[in-house]
Amino acid sequence: MKDKTTIVVRQLRQEDLAAVRRFFSRIPKSDLLIYKDDVSGREPLENWFLSPSYRKVEDLVAIKDGKIIAKGTLSTEGLFWPHAAEVKLVVDPECRGNGLGSLMFNLLLFEGLKRHFQKIIVRYLNDNLSFIKILNHYGFEPESVLNYYVVDEDTRDQKDLVVASYDLQTWERRFEYYSYI
Repeated sequence: MKDKTTIVVRQLRQEDLAAVRRFFSRIPKSDLLIYKDDVSGREPLENWFLSPSYRKVEDLVAIKDGKIIAKGTLSTEGLFWPHAAEVKLVVDPECRGNGLGSLMFNLLLFEGLKRHFQKIIVRYLNDNLSFIKILNHYGFEPESVLNYYVVDEDTRDQKDLVVASYDLQTWERRFEYYSYI
């Protein structure tokens, strides 16, 4: 990472269930609002892990000193278009600002490119400035803003949920250009 910390990014494994539960328990609830289910609860998390109907294309975790510090998923869950996938990414607040989110986001986009998805969709809260910075780097464009759609359980504040997308073919052309030069 930028601070010379060594981390391991790998695919999520079945035996990671308890570690993922501990990870989500350290994350502020407001950061978990992008998930449709309460991933901090035991039952929804186990269902998510075990259910064959949850269509995960790629499920990554970042590990530092044996502890999960980030989780990213590229999935087609809830999407009925074969050309689209969604990225969800959460980084431990103590580990932000070192490029980990950008690295994992890049890996997930690359997986989408390998699998020939055309559109990548993300959902985020309009106050998540670090994620917005990553999205701006790639050129994601907001497609819809659901005003006051999310209620923060802790503060009771209503927040806007933003849905943005990106055309992976644009990224592929950028990739080809840099490979060429």
